[in-house]
Amino acid sequence: IIVDEEHDASYKQQDGLRYNARDLAVIRARHQKVPLVLGSATPCLETLNNALQGKYQHLELTERAGNAVQARQNLMDITNQPLQSGIAQGMLERMATHLKAGSQVMIFINRRGYAPALLCHQCGFVEECKRCNKPYTVHKSLNKIQCHYCGGAKPIPQSCSYCGSQDISAQGVGTEQLEINLSNYFTQYSSVRIDSDSARGKAKLNSLLDDINRGKHSILIGTQILSKGHHFPNVTLVVILDADGALFSADYRAAEHLAQLITQLSGRAGRADKPGEMWLQTHQPGHPLLQDLINNGYAHFARYALLERKQANLPPHSY
Repeated sequence: IIVDEEHDASYKQQDGLRYNARDLAVIRARHQKVPLVLGSATPCLETLNNALQGKYQHLELTERAGNAVQARQNLMDITNQPLQSGIAQGMLERMATHLKAGSQVMIFINRRGYAPALLCHQCGFVEECKRCNKPYTVHKSLNKIQCHYCGGAKPIPQSCSYCGSQDISAQGVGTEQLEINLSNYFTQYSSVRIDSDSARGKAKLNSLLDDINRGKHSILIGTQILSKGHHFPNVTLVVILDADGALFSADYRAAEHLAQLITQLSGRAGRADKPGEMWLQTHQPGHPLLQDLINNGYAHFARYALLERKQANLPPHSY
């Protein structure tokens, strides 16, 4: 049995019948006495702990396939910098350099839709879903606001439902807004958006991926779908936007998931003969997690995170 990208959260079913497909594969392999391979460039800490303790055999691949070399990982401090749709001017210039060289550029932001909130400038009221008490996400192309928790939606209101003012605006940046603004900024290059809105259904996703690999699009904008092990040989620059929230999350697994995401996205750049680079825009360039990950790599970060978990008596050292 082979479980590829064993760290991926999509193996975990969290509604209906709850189970983790990776863990079931381990149990099934044991019952049927067959070999099991758990593969990942960023193993989850539970799996890594089992390997380091000798419960699993630990095999490490130290080189990338073919002639590919590891992408350079960099932090860009965006404190006090003017941002255009969430992207710093210096990053736009770097993107232009890669595009002029005939390469593709990937922009990651983990927010689908046009913007994550609709705000009244007059009174500060944010349109919220009454069932979930969560802000509606603005979907401009569909002319609706939608709750990403329960799926409820309604047309974009023309005025504030609290004070009646018509001075309402979208706040924050999503994939849809990025696609529109980058298309206007880089008019000579085609851009494509890949998220669960634009790539609904396996056939649609495969069609978009084929278009990318045929060179039909130069700018790739998307959510976590882009980090799922796809092979883009012409991508030489990956830019990660707005990932700072995970540095201050109450979820003790947030740091692990962020480190996996950064490493996986970095792995999308420079997969063929062209060297690649990854840039993470951040307001926290001195954060120990980011410094450890960028300078020492995921393997070092994961071992240090395991030590922290042990000191705090958190999984995988407890239940």
